[in-house]
Amino acid sequence: MEFKDRFKTYSNTALLRIIDNPEEYQPKAVETAKSILADRQLTQEEVKIAKDELEVERQEKLYKEKKKRAVEEKIKNTSKSILDNISPIQKEIPTTEKTIRIISLVFGGMFLLSLFREFGMIILIIADFPKDWDLSVVLYFLYFILLSTATYFFYKKKKRGWLLLTIFLTYSAVSNIVLFIWAIEFESYEDPITMFLHTPSYFYLLVILFFAGTIWAICRENIRSVYAISKKTMILTISITATIVGLGFIILF
Repeated sequence: MEFKDRFKTYSNTALLRIIDNPEEYQPKAVETAKSILADRQLTQEEVKIAKDELEVERQEKLYKEKKKRAVEEKIKNTSKSILDNISPIQKEIPTTEKTIRIISLVFGGMFLLSLFREFGMIILIIADFPKDWDLSVVLYFLYFILLSTATYFFYKKKKRGWLLLTIFLTYSAVSNIVLFIWAIEFESYEDPITMFLHTPSYFYLLVILFFAGTIWAICRENIRSVYAISKKTMILTISITATIVGLGFIILF
């Protein structure tokens, strides 16, 4: 009785849908749909109209499913391509062009992530301009300017892109070496509260390895040749930046 009361208001197409898909409904529901449809004593034209409407529904459903599978396949292939590019385990040695694209992709993503995370702070600092602006604010914005500019020109294969990115990587590596040393000193206190609040030393070690590995990658001869960077320029860029950053930490702290 429950199915009959409900199905008697259904359209012919809806009843046919139930009958043509018995695996999706209870046997009692299918039998009730057949019974109601028989009671209506439809003409051949009415049956044809209902079947045509049902066929249109099927085609629309197939189209949506096909479109969904195509989108899923495109996302899958795109994700696979990105993962293949950035995976540290490569089946073959990455080409020079591939290496440049990987590095540009990684640091472009790093810039966007940093911008997203710090967006609220950036708005607050800009709102206070120029009242509370000092050297620390300049250095804060310098990070975003240097990272974005270096990534852009590195991707464009400009010499200044290599120089700026190397300066950024060297600065980051040296800074994290200092932070790594401080973290070890904090951990030596063996204070549970301090340990809980403080970033563990192994985190800085991983960051150091990341920046050092990237420096090694862009200092290879095949990469340097693209940017017309000599071995002497490479050594001077890294050593001068490391010295300035190191002296800066010594003077400030």
